[in-house]
Amino acid sequence: MSAPFGKNALTFSDVVKQLRTTFEAFCDRRTGKNTHYTMTDAGLSAFSVFFMQSPSFLDFQRTMQETQGKNNAQTLFGVFFHSDS
Repeated sequence: MSAPFGKNALTFSDVVKQLRTTFEAFCDRRTGKNTHYTMTDAGLSAFSVFFMQSPSFLDFQRTMQETQGKNNAQTLFGVFFHSDS
């Protein structure tokens, strides 16, 4: 499928890759036991809330995982969340 704006157009995958690279550079100053998620996962999850426009993104992803065996956080954004939270 060709991009509507020529070969220099960004794809969704390009945007996610750039966001991932940016978030990987963030310093994680958190201490203690509340550090289950990487800064990259936190940043991509925050972006995905706006992209997917869901008021309860995490709940929707958990439900999707339970009913379909996969979820958008993982398949689209490469974010893995803990089901025990």
